Amino acid sequence: MRKLSKLVLPFIFVTVLAVIYFIYFAPSKELGSFSKFGGGSEINQQINVSVVKENGFGRNADGKIVSFYARDINNLEIKITLHEPAPEEIVNAEVVELMGHMHGGNFNAASVTILK
Repeated sequence: MRKLSKLVLPFIFVTVLAVIYFIYFAPSKELGSFSKFGGGSEINQQINVSVVKENGFGRNADGKIVSFYARDINNLEIKITLHEPAPEEIVNAEVVELMGHMHGGNFNAASVTILK
């Protein structure tokens, strides 16, 4: 019986940590809002947005994608400018995670991750 009680407390602790992780820290595919970004701030933040395929993709001289348009949860469309070319799979993506900041009316993205 004593061995059983020694196992219960660690099990409860691990369960509580797992619940906290999955509720608060797990990645989400839910869209974010560009309104949380200050216009003059150059601090990179994360946001999930939907890719607007109808506006096309800007390409560099090598044909690699360097800009596109995205829509947030409030249906605000913003031009996304990339530091590095995006993966070609972005043309089929619905939701992407951007890490970057607002600069004027554009969003400068340091990284792009395809979520869906």
